[in-house]
Amino acid sequence: MPSLRRDWTLFALLSFCFAFGFAVYNGIFQNFIRETLGVGPRQFGVLESLREVPGLLTAFTAGTLVAFAEPRLAGISLAATALGIAATARAGGYWPLVALTMFWSVGFHLWLALQPAITMALSRGEEGGRRLGQMAAIGSASVLAALALTRLARAWGFSYDTLFLIAGAAIMAAGLLGFGLSPAAAGGERQRVVLRREYGLYYWLNFLEGCRRQIFMTFASFALIVVYRTPVETMVTLAFINAAAAALAAPTVGRWIDRVGERCMLTAYYALLVLVFCGYATVQDVRVLYGLYVLDSALFTFGVGLTTYLHRIVRRDELTPSLAMGMTMNHVAAVAVPATGGALWQATGSYQLPFWIGVAIVGLSLAAAARLPAAPRTAAAASSAD
Repeated sequence: MPSLRRDWTLFALLSFCFAFGFAVYNGIFQNFIRETLGVGPRQFGVLESLREVPGLLTAFTAGTLVAFAEPRLAGISLAATALGIAATARAGGYWPLVALTMFWSVGFHLWLALQPAITMALSRGEEGGRRLGQMAAIGSASVLAALALTRLARAWGFSYDTLFLIAGAAIMAAGLLGFGLSPAAAGGERQRVVLRREYGLYYWLNFLEGCRRQIFMTFASFALIVVYRTPVETMVTLAFINAAAAALAAPTVGRWIDRVGERCMLTAYYALLVLVFCGYATVQDVRVLYGLYVLDSALFTFGVGLTTYLHRIVRRDELTPSLAMGMTMNHVAAVAVPATGGALWQATGSYQLPFWIGVAIVGLSLAAAARLPAAPRTAAAASSAD
């Protein structure tokens, strides 16, 4: 259908612009706060925890804005994110930076719940894993372009202020594209807040994913910067390689989720993550740590299995609020983990301790994945994987 093709085109451009802007922001932020504001491990942990507070409230934010269809809500959330990120370099101090970060984080986390819901709405429930993988690949390709630009811009002497403005402009363009999506991108009438016992395994896996992801996102890169003195140019290069790995992995992972089901793919995901966390906790060769850093990024694409699992079990018109509740469960842990991990690092002088905690968390995820139902193999899924 022409209208559906138009929506997919707009949504692909939207995903590209958002990922581009956020990659520019992510590629420079930790070096910015270290070089400009002198932020240490404990302050950084507090900042990351407070940034995740809006994620904890995602289900209630989405419920409050239930009158807005998903496309319009996506446009609003992305516009708010763009304004906050563009102003980051103007914060002027640590606590103004915290306030500004919490402001844009509201829109950012709402968008994280809306993106898979819009993808599943446009896919009409068919080959959802493949479509999610395609969108992830588009985002990763955008990250490649963003990080290449960031690397060149730093070499040419661009200021942090200019780069944050570029990031905000790209995300604002994504918001404008969101307003252009048709009603077909909406999931229909939806509930304000959904919390059901039958979705308990989905909530639990999201909670554990929030724990382990925050440990790695917060402390893996910060350890490279603080402990191993990795410069911004190298961090941008690593992020570039991460995006390339994710772009290559995402479409294949999406097709295999449709083919063999979430239980098989998520079990493999968690088993490999145990190796990643054990490596960060024991290995002190920075080259090996670089490799594990890249491997984690490629493995992250397996996480779309949580969305396809929910889509298989969710009741009619409950996908968006259930994804939002999953985001809230994810951030129950995300609020506490960075601050706790930062305090433990500073108190013990050991950056490895948070990663040992991560090993235990991934072990719990591995046990939970065994409770997932086996997915039926459909003809469409089989053909998409072949």
